[in-house]
Amino acid sequence: MIKERQIFQSLLVEYLGKPTIKVTIDGKDVLTSNGKMLPEHTVRQTRRVSLPSGSHGYVAQMSSNLTDVTRSQFEASPESSFSDNILFHYFEVTFTGSLQAKLFVDEMSVKPNNNIDKTVSLAPRHGKKQDTIKIYFPPLTYGHVPHIEQVISSAQKGQILNSKPVALPPKYYKGLRTHTEYQVTYQGEVELAIFVDGEPLFKEWLPEIVIPQDGGYKTYKDYLPANASGQVLQWLQTDGDGDIAIFETDQTLLDMEQPQQQSPQGQ
Repeated sequence: MIKERQIFQSLLVEYLGKPTIKVTIDGKDVLTSNGKMLPEHTVRQTRRVSLPSGSHGYVAQMSSNLTDVTRSQFEASPESSFSDNILFHYFEVTFTGSLQAKLFVDEMSVKPNNNIDKTVSLAPRHGKKQDTIKIYFPPLTYGHVPHIEQVISSAQKGQILNSKPVALPPKYYKGLRTHTEYQVTYQGEVELAIFVDGEPLFKEWLPEIVIPQDGGYKTYKDYLPANASGQVLQWLQTDGDGDIAIFETDQTLLDMEQPQQQSPQGQ
């Protein structure tokens, strides 16, 4: 039986030293014909290496200039698992160290956090060795295959440990609506941007909330501008080292599940 065509996202490599690796898919180079040099490991460690967007095929192979690269494993998903057209909201990324990353949808580069650059720099916050953050897609980013790619550099020893694309929940695009109020639960410094049907509604820094030792969040409420009417409401964190946990408006709160009422006995 021929295996289903795959979308290859990354490669796990265990090595000691500073190897240059090459990757081919169905015989074609995907990390350039000369390969890529990885950061140096002074002890044997495993590194997750992002593959470029569009790394689709049947057979992936890796080679290295070091003979003691003993273990490697490709991470891939079947193409059939990407059949739906989805409105993507953000990537949730867990990482260590400092690194740079790019976002793609259907092999098209998009600007992370709706900023002017096509790359975003990540570094663990508040002295942590490992951190998890959200990297937002631009508004109205529809597509089938989301992809995050870490820029391979021998000088940057950080790495993406795990990444998960998150779609915009349907309650934020349930037909024409007029939103009048919003509430956001967050911590730290957050620059919030809100969009309606892809058009910017407003962008502002929220009142700073000092992150308590227990990692708690607080909720801030305010009114939206008078023209907050449209089909699709989206929010992004465009700057700041804080984190948005929950965002709601007076309209989306109406969609929250209501408790079921008990039927009269005997009916």
